Amino acid sequence: MLKKLSSKLITYFICLISLLVIVIFLTVQNLVKTRHINLMLNEMVRYSDIINLSISEVFLKNKNKEVAILINDFAKAANVRITLINMDGTVTFDSDVSDVSSLENHYYRQEVYQAIHNGSGNSIRYSSTVKTDMLYYAKLYDKYVLRLAIPLYTLNESLSELRMLIIKIAAGVFFIAVIIVVVVILKITGPFKETLSFAENFSKGDYKKRILNYTDDEIGSLQRALNKMADTIVETIEAHIFEKKKLETTLESISDGIALIDASKKILIWNKTFTFYIGIESDPKDRPFFEVIRNRLLNSKLEKALVSGESDAFEIELLNEKVFDVIINPIKEDNHLLKGVLLVLHDISEKKKIEKIKSDLVTNVSHELKTPIAIVKGYLETIKENPDNKSMLNDFIDRALENVDRQNALIQDIIKLSMIESSKEFEKEEVNIRRIILNCLDILTPKISKKGIALHTDFPEINYYTVANDFLAEEIFFNIIDNAINYNNPGGTIKVSARLNNNRLSVSISDSGIGIPQEYIDRIFERFYRVDKSRSRTTGGTGLGLSIVKHAAMVLGWNISVDSDKKGTTFTILI
Repeated sequence: MLKKLSSKLITYFICLISLLVIVIFLTVQNLVKTRHINLMLNEMVRYSDIINLSISEVFLKNKNKEVAILINDFAKAANVRITLINMDGTVTFDSDVSDVSSLENHYYRQEVYQAIHNGSGNSIRYSSTVKTDMLYYAKLYDKYVLRLAIPLYTLNESLSELRMLIIKIAAGVFFIAVIIVVVVILKITGPFKETLSFAENFSKGDYKKRILNYTDDEIGSLQRALNKMADTIVETIEAHIFEKKKLETTLESISDGIALIDASKKILIWNKTFTFYIGIESDPKDRPFFEVIRNRLLNSKLEKALVSGESDAFEIELLNEKVFDVIINPIKEDNHLLKGVLLVLHDISEKKKIEKIKSDLVTNVSHELKTPIAIVKGYLETIKENPDNKSMLNDFIDRALENVDRQNALIQDIIKLSMIESSKEFEKEEVNIRRIILNCLDILTPKISKKGIALHTDFPEINYYTVANDFLAEEIFFNIIDNAINYNNPGGTIKVSARLNNNRLSVSISDSGIGIPQEYIDRIFERFYRVDKSRSRTTGGTGLGLSIVKHAAMVLGWNISVDSDKKGTTFTILI
């Protein structure tokens, strides 16, 4: 760019200098030529008067021979051509032509015509007689016109020499001027080069470079202004980058899926949660929303919002049966011109799941509570109708008390489960796993003995201490062992063993019971879920034991796995 600018300036100035040199050359040449011609005319005027004085008396006396001699003598002495012309234009004498009768009439020759009418005249033209350019001067006297003519080849020779001198001088001036112009232009455009280099580097992202060498002129002022502008731009860019990072950080920290869609239906801004919710891995930037979002209802709602500019809110199910609250808000300028819409996806899948769990819980709890109450009521009504039958009375009272105990156990399990689920933290304490297991076995020993179950324990001499919560740990082992008793066969076995491997304690509780079909294993930790509902009720289970185990293990960070077949079930607790 700079080379082009300097080249253009140099070219323009060279052309200007050339034009000026040519104009000056032509002007000087014409001026010198005009000056020479004027001098020659002055000489010719003086010669003309002298010749007239010499020939006027002789001419009037018609002494033609003497006139001819005088004219020829003057012509030779002054090196001019002398012609005498009558008032009608006929030539009387000519120093260069002996037979004047052969000459044509000169009345309309420019210099002659001017002399006849104005007293004198002059002209320059090519003479066919002497075959050269001639300077003619004619003057009117009493009875004739005296014309003098001088060939211009001497003038042309002088002008040629002068022209060569002028050309040499002009060439010297031209080259000196060109050198001066080149030096001056390069000096002037030098700061432009630095300024241009700064601008190019700045446009390519080099924001640190600045112009250091200022000139004390307008260019220097421009350079200082550019430096200030660069500082302002850098500050603005840094501010925008910071704001962009804040926006990105804010968007990424939001758990909702967010996308900004412009009026041309292209996605401008989004967060990772949005791409996760709609199930894409590619970059959605500047892509139409209907190419990215694969849901007909959501796309139609977005299309409607972009046309109408109205807000919208609705519920929708997307990938993996996830349910979302969708909010679409228009983005408008001050003049109410629609610029786009903001799409927000709020995941309410867990909320829906909890609502379903709560609904199921209410249904199950009401059912589980209603049954014992109905049974107790039936027993009490029977006792009221038969107050004298003491044997039946005692039997029904025992059965009523069993159902009250069953109802109480259910309520206690509900309270425990609610407490575990609602409490975010439990007190951490040092817990002896072996002691807790043995305490649970002591409590359940009468129940084990009643069913004739053989109990086997295998606890090597290892460290059973860990940081946990005594209440939660006891609930886990008590409910699993109680489950092993309830679903065991009479005369069966229960084995409780522990192993330590890589600082991880593994406790296994196995029974020889009815087992759990593989298709039901994933569901046994659900509330009130029973594989065999009829048997569960005869065992006195509440249906919440394994659900308590699951949530207590989640709080403690323990892992529980289940392995079952027709020969029995094994629960493994990894601590």
